[in-house]
Amino acid sequence: MPEDSPETLAHKLARWREARNLILSRFNHDVRAPLTAIVGFAELLGDEELTPEQRVYVQRILEATDKIVAILDEVQKVLHEVEQD
Repeated sequence: MPEDSPETLAHKLARWREARNLILSRFNHDVRAPLTAIVGFAELLGDEELTPEQRVYVQRILEATDKIVAILDEVQKVLHEVEQD
């Protein structure tokens, strides 16, 4: 398999950086913003008079959003680590 020229490698690196930036942008805007709204509304709902069953549902929403945030943070961390290599 022939080696890539420096120009080809530079082009691939530029494409990788564009893709990484797009992914990070999408995570931060298209995923985190609605997720923040869900958390906010769930917290507001939790402040209301709810049945014990309804409180469990609100807690499950908040736990699920915490897990999603952790996944997004991990993906973001990996993308930054790959950039450092």
